[in-house]
Amino acid sequence: MFRNSIRTRLMALVLLASVIPSGISVTFSYLYTKQSVTEQSVKQNTKLLTLGEANLSSYFSGMNQQAMSLYSGINVPSSFYTLLLTAKSNEHVPDGTIVPDTRAVISTQLYNLFLSDRNTFQIHLYVRAARQSNLLLGGLFRREDNADYAKAEHLEGTYRPYIEVTHMDHQYGVKSGFPNLKPGSVPVFTAHFPIYRTPSDSVLADLSIDYSLEELEGIVKSMYNSDTERLYVLNEQGKALFTSDPDWVGKTVETGWSRLPEDSDSGHFTWKKDGFQGIVMYKHIKDPLFSGSIIKLVPYEDLYGDARIITRFNMGIGLLFLLIGGISAVLISIGFTRPIKKLINFTQKVQIGQLDAHMDAEREDEFGLLTRKITGMTRTINDLIVKEYRLELANKTNQLKALQAQVNPHFLYNALQSIASLSLRYNAPKVYDLIYSLGSMMRYSMNTERTQVPLRDEIEHVQNYVILQTERFGEENLRLEIHAAEAALETVLPKMILQPIVENIFKHGFADGIREAVIRIDCMLEGQSRLVLAVKDNGKGISPERLEEITAGHRSSGRPENEEIGLYNVLARLRLQFGSEAEMQLHNEEGQGVTVTLIIPLEGPGE
Repeated sequence: MFRNSIRTRLMALVLLASVIPSGISVTFSYLYTKQSVTEQSVKQNTKLLTLGEANLSSYFSGMNQQAMSLYSGINVPSSFYTLLLTAKSNEHVPDGTIVPDTRAVISTQLYNLFLSDRNTFQIHLYVRAARQSNLLLGGLFRREDNADYAKAEHLEGTYRPYIEVTHMDHQYGVKSGFPNLKPGSVPVFTAHFPIYRTPSDSVLADLSIDYSLEELEGIVKSMYNSDTERLYVLNEQGKALFTSDPDWVGKTVETGWSRLPEDSDSGHFTWKKDGFQGIVMYKHIKDPLFSGSIIKLVPYEDLYGDARIITRFNMGIGLLFLLIGGISAVLISIGFTRPIKKLINFTQKVQIGQLDAHMDAEREDEFGLLTRKITGMTRTINDLIVKEYRLELANKTNQLKALQAQVNPHFLYNALQSIASLSLRYNAPKVYDLIYSLGSMMRYSMNTERTQVPLRDEIEHVQNYVILQTERFGEENLRLEIHAAEAALETVLPKMILQPIVENIFKHGFADGIREAVIRIDCMLEGQSRLVLAVKDNGKGISPERLEEITAGHRSSGRPENEEIGLYNVLARLRLQFGSEAEMQLHNEEGQGVTVTLIIPLEGPGE
């Protein structure tokens, strides 16, 4: 009886239609996700390791170039390199002979090297002929005879520059103490460079530079997730320059996965031994200063964690819908057909384009809700289509207006040129000059293609502006003075920096009338580091309270809503190009005018 019932058949159908496809779907989904995640992870990590290898090579190349700077005075008398060539041991100097004091030259050269890299911890220079150690640590210089260092180091023959892996700092046998600097307390890695007697391969001195780990760690940490992944930077001997496991720092890593193939520059392989199960990815480093490899361990737990979560989520959804389907099959089997047919009829109307069709929702169950949702959806789609059509029309109109706006300035320029030419024909050069100044101002301010201009063009724009104002107020009442160094005029700045400040003077500095007004613009270069622009007037000035209000508005991040918006705009655009070091200073002498000073750094984000 129950075997042939609709309820039983429907439940069995739901079970078969849900369980089998869901199981197959979950299985294939997991396998595909696993493979996809693996491929994506390999691609991403290959890019990360390649980028990291490039960054490390660039970092090591910078160290090499830093050491090569010692050869710069190879043909210069009394240079650092010449002193190394002529260095002799005190034991071989005849009695009564004055030995030149090379301390100042060597200490200065080492100090310059120390300042060239902020990660430099200490520098040791061992002069072989003099058997002398020169050590610079924390800005302090020490020199000692150090024959023991010659015994410890391989001083016979030549050798190539190399990097010594991470170790605790030491003072290379120098016994003199350094205040507050105890050896053996700071982890460093060392770059060793032989200084040759060019063009031979004989070594004059041994240069060793200890670097702190900040920049190296910054480069390496960008290549892995420290929470789940492990990363090793090993040299050719397998010693760790950097590892995510502190126990292996400076030691030889002897594990199965550390023995990499030599026939490929990079690659990956799976590993399930030595307490690790996952993918091993590697990238060889071949740099004149450091040869080795970058090894990254990605565990399966981290790699396939998302795939497992997705699989469990899919299984949970499948079981939930299976339960809901079985219950729904029993409850709605009788009234299942009639509302579906109505929905089919309604969707057929929508399909042929009757988006304004309507169907009454006679039921209060899910079918009634579905009916209301579908009718609401079709109504919304219809409204969106109408709205999109109107927006398209508006967009076409705006495009037409934009084309018209491009035509109008050219028409205005041509009209001004025609009027200027007519003024010359009627012997009115003054009118020609004014029209020329106005046209130049309009062309300069309305040209949107040039956002960066030389200071020379900015000053010319201000001159045109003041020419028009001079015609308005009279030459006896207004004078513009410009004092600018020739080198400063070639500095590139954002457009419309000076004119808003000068315009502000007419609005506020001479608001009560212009009598014997003088506007002075000074442009100065302070070395190669910054440009100073000062705009001064002899107007009425501003009150101390108002000056404090304007200064406070410049310090705040909000945009002002009153008349100093021109000054705010100038400062904001300068800081956008040159960074937060760009400044605007206002100096006021009430009754004697205001000086607006722009301090612009010439090295910044927009350089």
